[in-house]
Amino acid sequence: MTLLEFGIDGSSEATITGAVVGLIICVELLLALRWLTLTLGLYLATLYIGLSEFDNPLMVIITLLVFMALAASSTKSRVRTLYLIFSALWVPYSVIRAGDAAFILVVLVPLALGAYVAARSVFRLSQRNSEHQRRLNEAQEQAERALREERKNIARDLHDIVAHDITIVAMQSKAAKFARDEQTARDALDTISKLSSETLHDLRLMLNVLRTDGTMSSGQGEKNSAPAATTVQVVHGAEVFSTRLREAGFAVTSSVDEEIAHLPRSAQTALYRVMQEATTNIIKHALPNSPVTLNLSKNGAVAVLEMINVPNTDGKRSNSLPFGGSGLLGMKDRMNTFGGSFTTCTAENRWILRASIPF
Repeated sequence: MTLLEFGIDGSSEATITGAVVGLIICVELLLALRWLTLTLGLYLATLYIGLSEFDNPLMVIITLLVFMALAASSTKSRVRTLYLIFSALWVPYSVIRAGDAAFILVVLVPLALGAYVAARSVFRLSQRNSEHQRRLNEAQEQAERALREERKNIARDLHDIVAHDITIVAMQSKAAKFARDEQTARDALDTISKLSSETLHDLRLMLNVLRTDGTMSSGQGEKNSAPAATTVQVVHGAEVFSTRLREAGFAVTSSVDEEIAHLPRSAQTALYRVMQEATTNIIKHALPNSPVTLNLSKNGAVAVLEMINVPNTDGKRSNSLPFGGSGLLGMKDRMNTFGGSFTTCTAENRWILRASIPF
């Protein structure tokens, strides 16, 4: 207030020095928002030059406490150590220059150390909280990714199960409708009944996976039923789908390498689903009563599925059969998941599907 009231000419040298030092410290505090290390160095210079004689003890106490807290918030241990060393060296230096006012150090030193310890504790607690929050966010992101991936897998499995079985059911329903004799109609209805039971069993198994307690059972009535898509092995699957293609009127040639049965269950399931979807596509899009080849073999350390059929090029398809567009993408997805490959191509009026998966 003296400087403002009397101006520079009417103020003492100590007052002017205190005002200048106070202004410098304010600038240093602003710099601390951006360059903490530089600011701590500038304050140490100010401490040695402008605050060592205790002309304004209140300014010395406040600024030392503030910058001790700032030093404690530095993430660099070297900076904190150097700051504490130079601050400790400042104490005897100030005793020599302060004379009778040196008694202030008796109060100032414990306060400064207390401010540093308290600020460091708060800063470390804040860091731990930030780290915990970061880990929590990462865990939530991973959980969300896993949930999205699981939903994708479930949707893909539902497509494979329902699309295949409903296609066969629709075809057999049409066959039963236009059957010329009672036995043909009965056979079609038997196929419909069998596939309906298998589809229901598969869906129950999938719902069991979704339940957190895993308590859903398939029911007493299904204990003796034939294994369904989620439980059958890929070798058995080749027999199942070859039979269904023959029942649909195709001339099927199949060959299966029994060593494929040694694949892990998850890999067998992936190949099984590809066979299932490929069978559905053949029934939908292949030339009726045309030849179909199904080969399941081991080529070195790779299991290879190859299915070949004659595509129907006349542009006609039965309106009674369901239509979808995600089957090929789902098959490719499955093979990629296991580090395998999936390709389709047309050669010599033959549609060739080839899927491979490593042992």
